[in-house]
This record gives sequence, structure tokens and C-alpha cells, in this order.
Amino acid sequence: MLKIFGKVSNVSLNSTMVDTNCMNTCFTQDDCFLAYFNSQDHCQLFSFNATESLEVVKTTKADGFIVAFKTTLPNNTCPAYDSMIPVVNIGEDPVSWKRSGNTFSFQKCRGDWKMFRRTNPNITVCMKPFLLPKRGNLTEARGFCEKMGYKLSGVASVEETQWNLEQMILTGISLKNWETFYIDGIRTQNCSLTRCNEFEWSDGYTVIDDAVLSSTNADLSFIDKNQNREDCLGVVARYSGRINDVRCDSADLNVGVVCGYKLF
Repeated sequence: MLKIFGKVSNVSLNSTMVDTNCMNTCFTQDDCFLAYFNSQDHCQLFSFNATESLEVVKTTKADGFIVAFKTTLPNNTCPAYDSMIPVVNIGEDPVSWKRSGNTFSFQKCRGDWKMFRRTNPNITVCMKPFLLPKRGNLTEARGFCEKMGYKLSGVASVEETQWNLEQMILTGISLKNWETFYIDGIRTQNCSLTRCNEFEWSDGYTVIDDAVLSSTNADLSFIDKNQNREDCLGVVARYSGRINDVRCDSADLNVGVVCGYKLF
């Protein structure tokens, strides 16, 4: 545990429980990642699974407030305050607190959504595949995500593609060959005419790396067996290529959708 004199923004300790071992209580609870208490031993614990965002501001000893971060310290040493950036190692993905001066900010994906850190641009995206209530076309798939407040998400790397494929399998339904979860990406108008592989993304945050649509990660045929254009993208079950171009206007094989949002 790493202690500083500080306050959790917008959290009052006035009516919280009294715990003379507040910090140790947090330390022994697997899901606790922050303890906040005052000189009267009023204590508030914060659960990793129940918290999406939090802000801590450094105060002084005279204010009587203490914040204890649960983190992993290198070589069991205590860092100098100026170099202190706690990291939460409770969930599947390590989450670093972000620091601006004397303010520490914590943000993570909601629930069981997966966090992906992208470098082009340098952003963090949260993503989750969903089964559609019934097979749907692109418009219906996009509407499914937007109704919940999310975007139809693009995938920016082979790693993201593989993770979505694994999650599709974990849904428990028996996915047949070519059954698809829509992802963001529509072939450009020029490529629809000349059969090239340039796509546009509408989610506002996806920039792909070259490997995503390479022949080792995608099978882009332009048309289906009935000569219908396939200008949209999906992650495909039970197939060697993980991304396939699919029809935008047909619901025949489209059983799910990958939703996402930009975290920061």
C-alpha cells in the first residue's frame, strides 16, 4: 500500500464506517484497490469491479485525510512522491493511474469489457462482442451498439481480432462456418468499383496496422458466391482468416456485433 495525504474528489467520509485498520482491511480484500480515511478513522474502501473512474487530490497533513493506493512497488521500495504513479494489478489488464501535478486519475473499462491500448493514435479503447437478438444487417448491428451508448467498433490489430474471435467462441453458441460478428469498416466507394482493399472507419478512433487486413489475418473476396458485393467487415468463426468482408445489406450470416468506446 502506498499512502499519501489526499482526498478522493466528491466523496464525503462523514457517514462512513469507522475502521481503525482501514488500510489493512483494503490490503486483505482481493477486490479493494484504494482506501480513503481520515484522522477520526472514518473509512471508505473502493472496489475495482465496482469502480470505473476516480480522482484523488493531494492535500496536507493538517487536512487530516489519507489515501492508500494498492499497488506493486519495484523491489519493495517506496518511490519519491514526484515519481509516484501507482498501478492497479487486480483485473485482467494492469491499469495505471494518470497523474497531472497533484491530481491522480483512475479510469478503466466498465464491467467485463476489454481494454486495448493503441499507439496509432495513443488512445485506450474498450471493446466487447455481443450476440444480436436476431441476425441483422449492418444498420441493425450499428443500431444495437448505439442504443446502448457505444459504437460499432473497428479492430486495429491482430491481437484485437484474435481476442474477439476467442470471445465469440465463449458465447456458448455453435457458430457455423462464415457466421460473423460485424466490426466497423466499409470499403471505400472507389474500391467498390475497382476491387481494392481500402476501408473507411466511422467509430472515430480506429486506425489499423498493416497486418489487420493482410492475407494472414483476413480473407477479402469482394463478392460472395452469388456475386453480391461484400463491402463491410466482420470477425468470422471457424475459419482460418479471422476477418472477412461481408455483405452490408444482408442478415443471413451476421449473428453478432463488436461494440466499443474510447476510454481516453
